[in-house]
Amino acid sequence: MKRLLGYLSSLLVIGSCPAHATTLKTVPNTLNAAKAYLLVEYKRVPNPFAGSPLAPKYVPQMAGLAFGRYDTASGDIRGLGKASDHPVSAKAGPTEFFQNRPLVKSETGLLYLLEVEPDTYVVQGWANTSFSLGSYQFEAKPGAIIDLGVVSVAADWPEGEGPKPLTAGRMMGIILSGPFQKAPPVAPSRVAFRPRGTGDIPLPSTLPVDHILPVSFEYGATFGNYLGGPVNRVDGVNVKREAAVQTVGASDTAPSPTVEAQLK
Repeated sequence: MKRLLGYLSSLLVIGSCPAHATTLKTVPNTLNAAKAYLLVEYKRVPNPFAGSPLAPKYVPQMAGLAFGRYDTASGDIRGLGKASDHPVSAKAGPTEFFQNRPLVKSETGLLYLLEVEPDTYVVQGWANTSFSLGSYQFEAKPGAIIDLGVVSVAADWPEGEGPKPLTAGRMMGIILSGPFQKAPPVAPSRVAFRPRGTGDIPLPSTLPVDHILPVSFEYGATFGNYLGGPVNRVDGVNVKREAAVQTVGASDTAPSPTVEAQLK
């Protein structure tokens, strides 16, 4: 079963990195006016092995979002690459990595509250997938709770590719082969954000609602890959290509300039 869970964890591409932000497990009595706060709910990933003996219904949350402090003038993460002359303090660090310390849990979701330095941020990646080809930037203002809404993650497989269906024979092979089992294929991650709605985790009553601001995402930020893994766009390169192909096939016309620009 440990080997089985190890295989499951590969679906999330585990990332383990030091963090500089504080992921809060309780709402502070008073917000720190010199800090900013990020509020985000993760939707749990259904476990493809659910129904097997001792298998959980959802994949354990072992990875998550990384937020980078962004220098808009140079178009890079502060202190790195093209923004090397605009560093942050060594104590703060340029990237806020995932910490699995949820504020609230439900069967289908996990709500997180991060205390960060006020700055311009980008959604830098998920685990070791870097969204350096195109991502969202946003402002985290001092004394404010920026509500990022609800995020879902998926593997961004190229058209016609993907993991093989899990049959009883394949699962038995995984269990019996142990360390000799061929590693499963891994695709870069993509994520999707949406506003909070009915069915999501209710916000704790202790959160000061007068300090909560809906996020204002600006799409198109690019930067270097500093996460050490594959690169992608935040919403997936392959999804965009498949959507464009379907649009062309349905209308028998060439893609619009907007679609062409998305594919570059």
